[in-house]
Amino acid sequence: MISTHILLAFIGSVLVVQVSSHGRLIEPPSRASMWRYGFETPHDYNDHETYCGGFSRQWQRNKGKCGICGDAWDLRAPRAHETGGKYGNSIIVRRYKTGSIIPVHVELTANHHGYFEFRVCPMTVRGEEVTQECLDKHVLRGDNGTTRYYPGPGNRIFQAYYKLPDDLTCAQCVFQWRYVAGNNWGDCGNGTGAVGCGPQEEFRACADVTIGDDEETLPPRPVTPEMGPTPTRPTTKQSDISPTEPASVPEMSGPYWMFSLVIAGTCLLVVLAAMALLYSYYYHAGRAKQWLIAGKSLAPASIPIAPPRHRKHNTSSAPLQI
Repeated sequence: MISTHILLAFIGSVLVVQVSSHGRLIEPPSRASMWRYGFETPHDYNDHETYCGGFSRQWQRNKGKCGICGDAWDLRAPRAHETGGKYGNSIIVRRYKTGSIIPVHVELTANHHGYFEFRVCPMTVRGEEVTQECLDKHVLRGDNGTTRYYPGPGNRIFQAYYKLPDDLTCAQCVFQWRYVAGNNWGDCGNGTGAVGCGPQEEFRACADVTIGDDEETLPPRPVTPEMGPTPTRPTTKQSDISPTEPASVPEMSGPYWMFSLVIAGTCLLVVLAAMALLYSYYYHAGRAKQWLIAGKSLAPASIPIAPPRHRKHNTSSAPLQI
């Protein structure tokens, strides 16, 4: 009979379903999404899937590494969304004034919580992509003083405002969005485990912008009720700049949990079918084995065959009856 441990491992491997989140940077428009906003660039119809090649590829094959614009780390450089790649064509999508507060919009089409971060780095050599080390030196802060934006529930466009560095100017800067989801169970480092701890699915995207003292400041932004990334965010200021994209979009039709439930139900049916096949196989194999053993035990033993017995002829000379 099949080992219990092997069967449990098989069931566990089937039931574990990795549900991916999806999202895109749309303000400033990323290299993957700028075609949606009037730029003559190649169309990336999977611009909501710049997720480092996927969770398994990033964390198992590439040990957590990812291209700065969301491409899988093990792809040959320049990767598709990096400078010199298919979508990295160095087209400037936005121009900002040094030290200004700029609008940032991210659209999530499959929300799995987590947080956003935004970075910027000046390109020092034309046509040569910036490094993650340079981007990490310029982590932007929101106008509430925090670096992380925690999106609320729902699949929609989330907007926030972030301040550019006061001492940064560049003819071409790379603006990076980083989204670390929070839907996987992992080790929290204190002896406990929880959803959101440990390695998570990650998204990245890049946009090319200009930052300078001579650039015009955008007009004041309107105050809207959906500005804040968290309920504790302070009241917005009228002196900040205004976004150019709508504040929100309708959520996707149908609750997402129903999709997850369908996947889980399908996996359960697959497991039950597999168990039935395994049971049927071992049941009939056992019956066949018993039949063979019984057949051998009933086979006739080798018995010596006696020579044929011959009738004795009567040799007496009995008189004939006439």
